[in-house]
Amino acid sequence: MKRHPSLHPLSQHHHFALIQALEMRRATEAPAEKRAAAVQRQAGKFIRFWHKTGIVHFREEEEVLLPEYARHTRLDLDTEVMQILADHAEIRAAVSDFERRLADNIPVDAKEMARIGKLLHDHVRLEENKVFPRIEKALGEERLNAMGRRLTRLHSKNDVCEM
Repeated sequence: MKRHPSLHPLSQHHHFALIQALEMRRATEAPAEKRAAAVQRQAGKFIRFWHKTGIVHFREEEEVLLPEYARHTRLDLDTEVMQILADHAEIRAAVSDFERRLADNIPVDAKEMARIGKLLHDHVRLEENKVFPRIEKALGEERLNAMGRRLTRLHSKNDVCEM
Protein backbone atom coordinates (compact mmCIF):
# COMPACT_ATOMS: atom_id res chain seq x y z
CA MET A 1 0.00 0.00 0.00
CA LYS A 2 1.31 3.43 -0.93
CA ARG A 3 1.74 5.48 2.23
CA HIS A 4 1.56 9.29 2.42
CA PRO A 5 5.12 10.69 2.52
CA SER A 6 4.53 12.19 5.98
CA LEU A 7 4.19 8.66 7.39
CA HIS A 8 7.24 7.23 5.60
CA PRO A 9 9.51 7.56 8.67
CA LEU A 10 7.05 5.56 10.78
CA SER A 11 6.56 2.98 8.04
CA GLN A 12 10.33 2.65 7.67
CA HIS A 13 10.58 1.93 11.39
CA HIS A 14 7.80 -0.62 10.98
CA HIS A 15 9.78 -2.43 8.30
CA PHE A 16 12.65 -2.92 10.73
CA ALA A 17 10.28 -3.86 13.56
CA LEU A 18 8.93 -6.64 11.33
CA ILE A 19 12.49 -7.84 10.80
CA GLN A 20 12.92 -7.93 14.58
CA ALA A 21 9.67 -9.90 14.95
CA LEU A 22 10.87 -12.39 12.33
CA GLU A 23 14.24 -12.76 14.03
CA MET A 24 12.52 -13.31 17.37
CA ARG A 25 10.42 -16.09 15.86
CA ARG A 26 13.46 -17.65 14.22
CA ALA A 27 15.37 -17.61 17.51
CA THR A 28 12.52 -19.39 19.27
CA GLU A 29 12.34 -21.99 16.50
CA ALA A 30 16.07 -22.72 16.49
CA PRO A 31 17.10 -26.33 17.14
CA ALA A 32 16.75 -27.18 20.83
CA GLU A 33 20.50 -27.26 21.46
CA LYS A 34 20.92 -23.74 20.00
CA ARG A 35 17.61 -22.17 21.09
CA ALA A 36 18.63 -20.71 24.45
CA ALA A 37 21.67 -18.96 22.99
CA ALA A 38 19.67 -17.74 19.97
CA VAL A 39 16.95 -16.32 22.23
CA GLN A 40 19.50 -14.56 24.46
CA ARG A 41 21.29 -13.12 21.43
CA GLN A 42 18.01 -11.92 19.91
CA ALA A 43 16.88 -10.39 23.20
CA GLY A 44 20.04 -8.28 23.13
CA LYS A 45 19.41 -7.27 19.51
CA PHE A 46 15.83 -6.34 20.31
CA ILE A 47 16.93 -4.19 23.25
CA ARG A 48 19.46 -2.37 21.05
CA PHE A 49 16.77 -1.88 18.38
CA TRP A 50 14.40 -0.54 21.02
CA HIS A 51 16.89 2.03 22.29
CA LYS A 52 17.94 3.07 18.80
CA THR A 53 14.47 3.27 17.25
CA GLY A 54 11.59 1.99 19.35
CA ILE A 55 11.55 4.66 22.05
CA VAL A 56 11.49 7.50 19.53
CA HIS A 57 9.01 5.68 17.30
CA PHE A 58 6.49 5.20 20.11
CA ARG A 59 6.90 8.84 21.16
CA GLU A 60 6.30 10.01 17.58
CA GLU A 61 3.10 8.01 17.42
CA GLU A 62 1.92 9.01 20.90
CA GLU A 63 2.98 12.67 20.83
CA VAL A 64 2.52 13.64 17.17
CA LEU A 65 0.47 11.14 15.15
CA LEU A 66 -2.31 10.23 17.59
CA PRO A 67 -2.86 13.77 18.94
CA GLU A 68 -3.26 14.97 15.35
CA TYR A 69 -5.74 12.16 14.68
CA ALA A 70 -7.56 13.07 17.92
CA ARG A 71 -8.55 16.36 16.28
CA HIS A 72 -10.73 14.32 13.94
CA THR A 73 -12.00 11.39 15.99
CA ARG A 74 -12.55 10.29 19.58
CA LEU A 75 -9.59 8.02 20.18
CA ASP A 76 -11.19 6.37 23.19
CA LEU A 77 -13.98 5.15 20.93
CA ASP A 78 -11.54 3.65 18.43
CA THR A 79 -10.79 0.14 19.70
CA GLU A 80 -7.85 -0.26 17.34
CA VAL A 81 -6.16 2.91 18.60
CA MET A 82 -6.75 1.70 22.15
CA GLN A 83 -5.15 -1.61 21.13
CA ILE A 84 -2.12 0.26 19.76
CA LEU A 85 -1.63 2.06 23.07
CA ALA A 86 -2.05 -1.17 25.05
CA ASP A 87 0.50 -2.85 22.75
CA HIS A 88 2.94 0.01 23.37
CA ALA A 89 2.70 -0.55 27.11
CA GLU A 90 3.12 -4.32 26.74
CA ILE A 91 6.14 -3.96 24.44
CA ARG A 92 7.75 -1.48 26.86
CA ALA A 93 7.20 -3.96 29.69
CA ALA A 94 8.77 -6.76 27.64
CA VAL A 95 11.84 -4.66 26.88
CA SER A 96 12.21 -3.89 30.57
CA ASP A 97 11.88 -7.59 31.42
CA PHE A 98 14.42 -8.61 28.75
CA GLU A 99 16.86 -5.96 30.02
CA ARG A 100 16.48 -7.11 33.62
CA ARG A 101 16.94 -10.75 32.69
CA LEU A 102 20.04 -10.10 30.60
CA ALA A 103 21.54 -7.88 33.32
CA ASP A 104 20.89 -10.54 35.97
CA ASN A 105 22.06 -13.37 33.69
CA ILE A 106 18.60 -14.98 33.78
CA PRO A 107 17.57 -16.69 30.52
CA VAL A 108 14.87 -15.01 28.47
CA ASP A 109 12.03 -17.47 28.06
CA ALA A 110 11.60 -18.61 24.44
CA LYS A 111 7.80 -18.72 24.77
CA GLU A 112 7.77 -15.14 26.04
CA MET A 113 9.99 -14.03 23.17
CA ALA A 114 7.70 -15.80 20.69
CA ARG A 115 4.70 -14.05 22.23
CA ILE A 116 6.35 -10.62 22.06
CA GLY A 117 7.55 -11.24 18.50
CA LYS A 118 3.98 -12.08 17.44
CA LEU A 119 2.66 -9.06 19.32
CA LEU A 120 5.18 -6.81 17.55
CA HIS A 121 4.27 -8.28 14.16
CA ASP A 122 0.53 -7.96 14.74
CA HIS A 123 0.97 -4.45 16.13
CA VAL A 124 2.78 -3.23 13.01
CA ARG A 125 0.21 -4.85 10.72
CA LEU A 126 -2.66 -3.24 12.65
CA GLU A 127 -1.10 0.19 12.29
CA GLU A 128 -0.10 -0.18 8.65
CA ASN A 129 -3.20 -1.97 7.34
CA LYS A 130 -5.99 -0.44 9.39
CA VAL A 131 -5.11 2.61 11.44
CA PHE A 132 -2.72 4.51 9.17
CA PRO A 133 -5.15 4.43 6.20
CA ARG A 134 -7.90 5.87 8.44
CA ILE A 135 -5.54 8.56 9.70
CA GLU A 136 -4.53 9.48 6.16
CA LYS A 137 -8.16 9.77 5.15
CA ALA A 138 -9.18 11.78 8.23
CA LEU A 139 -6.30 14.24 8.13
CA GLY A 140 -6.13 15.08 4.46
CA GLU A 141 -3.16 16.39 2.54
CA GLU A 142 -2.61 19.70 4.35
CA ARG A 143 -2.71 18.28 7.89
CA LEU A 144 -0.61 15.26 6.89
CA ASN A 145 2.07 17.54 5.47
CA ALA A 146 2.06 19.72 8.60
CA MET A 147 2.27 16.65 10.81
CA GLY A 148 5.03 15.14 8.70
CA ARG A 149 7.20 18.19 9.33
CA ARG A 150 6.93 17.48 13.07
CA LEU A 151 7.85 13.82 12.82
CA THR A 152 11.57 13.42 13.33
CA ARG A 153 13.57 11.46 10.82
CA LEU A 154 16.26 10.17 13.15
CA HIS A 155 17.18 6.89 11.55
CA SER A 156 18.57 5.81 8.25
CA LYS A 157 17.97 2.26 7.06
CA ASN A 158 21.50 1.28 8.04
CA ASP A 159 21.17 2.72 11.55
CA VAL A 160 17.94 0.99 12.48
CA CYS A 161 18.49 -2.73 12.25
CA GLU A 162 21.35 -5.06 12.95
CA MET A 163 21.22 -8.18 10.84
